[in-house]
Amino acid sequence: MIVRLPSIACVLLHGTAHAPVLDLARRLFAADEIRDMHDFSHEALIAEVAGRAVAGQMTAIVEGGSPAGAHRLRVALASAARENYVRRFGLVLADALRSEPKIESRLKIDGYREVQVLDEQCAKDATLVREPMPTDHRDITGAFDIIGDVHGCADELIALMQRLGYRIDWPEANAGASAGGLPHVTPPAGRRIIFVGDLVDRGPRSADVLRIVLAMFRAGSTLLVPGNHDMKFHRWLEGHKVAITHGLDATIRSLEGAPTELLDGVRAMLGGLWSHLWLDGGRLAVAHAGIIEPMLGRATPRVRHFCLYGDTSGEKDTNGLSIRYNWAATYAGETAVVYGHTPVADAEWQNNTLCIDTGCCFGHKLTALRWPEREVVSEPARATYAHLIRALGHPPARSAV
Repeated sequence: MIVRLPSIACVLLHGTAHAPVLDLARRLFAADEIRDMHDFSHEALIAEVAGRAVAGQMTAIVEGGSPAGAHRLRVALASAARENYVRRFGLVLADALRSEPKIESRLKIDGYREVQVLDEQCAKDATLVREPMPTDHRDITGAFDIIGDVHGCADELIALMQRLGYRIDWPEANAGASAGGLPHVTPPAGRRIIFVGDLVDRGPRSADVLRIVLAMFRAGSTLLVPGNHDMKFHRWLEGHKVAITHGLDATIRSLEGAPTELLDGVRAMLGGLWSHLWLDGGRLAVAHAGIIEPMLGRATPRVRHFCLYGDTSGEKDTNGLSIRYNWAATYAGETAVVYGHTPVADAEWQNNTLCIDTGCCFGHKLTALRWPEREVVSEPARATYAHLIRALGHPPARSAV
């Protein structure tokens, strides 16, 4: 039996007796990755797990033979891993089901969200496959052209790409929203585009933006991260009920008559995106709404939420918009973070971060960052396609507690 785990994880191994659980841990994990509940005080083990989570290390926790206070401890250990952006897993020996028939659901409630039960034969035959973190692409190097929130502004996107040296050839003479084919995009030698998300909504030609991006995605000439508008649009494509607000109506109109092949391709492309990209030997990160240093290279729901929405209070303002905070005001990481989501008048570096959403759909401009040159290139908006509800610019920083 193959047990698949990400390369950074907190794994609880649970069983009725101590010896079989410890034996399983020793067969699947390196000795320096194993932490036995019997060998540590509660405070020391919590500190161990938290420290290893911060360092991005695999940790296997042996809970066998019901050590004193085991339930409370495993909850605290899951919390320590979660707070440091590490996924939690449970591996349960089948003998535990006899005394705890609901142990799977209990462990999930305790914070180990992905639980696998191993019968005796599976436990003996199990092998561990460690999968790379899907957000860690430090092996991918530039040069990159990172483009801010397009929001359906295809005219401006095409003009900006041409300024950056990309050639776009459409299969039809008139590539309007009803055109079925994908264009062929020829990038400058050694360069590729990274889109920071929010490809759709508000602007008039979301369908053509999607055609360009999908063509480049299939050709391997672009990377992209999801924006919150993209994910809402993806839910709509999947048939879920969503509010047709904040420009989604413009996207739906743009896609009227679009072939099934385009919709299926876009659905698959968006559905496979992770929260962010950590690139270029760790020198660069791209996330739609930003990312803080401890999240780099991680892949948890908390990381994804921050990358999609930024630092928010969970409350709405008087206009019904999420209350945001300027996380970049206190960023001190060595990794440069390029992001969008919050429209600003101009792209300006702040603490090694750069917001390149310059409000094209609101009548301002579409902006790209050339990396590693750190050159900003912008294309003026052709029109005002949507109206701002709140002013351009960064939100306030969080108040010090």
